[in-house]
Amino acid sequence: MRNRIFSLSLFMAIFSTAALAHEEAPVTLYAGTPVYLSLNQTVSSEEVEVGHTVEFLVRSHVTVNGKVLIAAGSIAEGRVTRLVKSCGGRCHQRCAEVAITPESVQAVDGQRIYLRGIPFEARGDCLSGSPAEAKLGSVVSTRILNNVKINA
Repeated sequence: MRNRIFSLSLFMAIFSTAALAHEEAPVTLYAGTPVYLSLNQTVSSEEVEVGHTVEFLVRSHVTVNGKVLIAAGSIAEGRVTRLVKSCGGRCHQRCAEVAITPESVQAVDGQRIYLRGIPFEARGDCLSGSPAEAKLGSVVSTRILNNVKINA
């Protein structure tokens, strides 16, 4: 009985070590790597407030050495960081504005990767006092904020 338990334990140890040997090392996604996004919704200056979450989609795979680290179609999140509501045509000095800053995206291993970039901005018509609208599908370019190791 002891020999069987020992043999089974030895087999499990060898199998576990062999399985670990075949696992690949994490791949580094470097700061500054571009990530191209598109708005997954239309955002109107009349319907949001500063701090609201806005959803983006990743437009194309982000790869390193042929490995996909961020898949096309992955969800990215941003926040409304600046907002000016329209004045309904009652003023001509103030135009409606909305600015959205992409903040993070999900990698293939599930971890959130932080982004940096210039906020996406939309303006309304100053003469008519119409709201600002960031349209569905609008393209936004961002970059990876920090070096990150990803299990791909």
